[in-house]
Amino acid sequence: MTEIIKAESLSFDTLLEETSFTVESGSTSIVVTGKEEVDACLVRLLLGFIRPASGRLFMFDTDISTFTDRELSAVRQRIGLIYASGGLVSNLKVWENVVLPLAYSNKFSREQIEQMGLAVLNRLGYSGKLMALPGHIPLFQKRLAGLARTMLMDPDLVIYESPLTGLNYNERNQFLRIAREFHLEKPGRTSLFLSSTPEIVPLLEDARVITFTQRQSS
Repeated sequence: MTEIIKAESLSFDTLLEETSFTVESGSTSIVVTGKEEVDACLVRLLLGFIRPASGRLFMFDTDISTFTDRELSAVRQRIGLIYASGGLVSNLKVWENVVLPLAYSNKFSREQIEQMGLAVLNRLGYSGKLMALPGHIPLFQKRLAGLARTMLMDPDLVIYESPLTGLNYNERNQFLRIAREFHLEKPGRTSLFLSSTPEIVPLLEDARVITFTQRQSS
């Protein structure tokens, strides 16, 4: 299988110390980090928002440090990211956040956007207020809205940041069930879960598990 992500001796400040791992195309992988701060750091590295202090990071078989701004933007369009916070734009209503990728694409009419947006929200069982600002809805509803937005993007790679944090038992099960179903809908789609909580491992039985070990100080 093709490696969609390859990290070679990657480090960043005190959070990552010469970390190496690979994620194969079409796989479901869990990176167990031990700290939520590491989850967030990896997200920024994978999207090219920050550069590693040392080491190399390959995305879609290319060293990310060689990407131009345009190429990096094109890569990000292939990636769906569900932030721990939901990642919703604070001054946009929930509905506007969900359909944002469709609105930017200029490929769909207003009626098509409405149909597609409502369909994905119904599928997720979203029961929150669509016209509320993100600050006024619970964390689980924010994360479902973020997942709905990602599903409308139809990405090749889906990254879940700290997916269990702040959710109860039923919410965790619902969220991961939908994530598994979404993974299987597109041949070759890759799902990467960045989690500081090892409890996620038995909940994703078929996933490859990558555990980070911090280098001991001498």
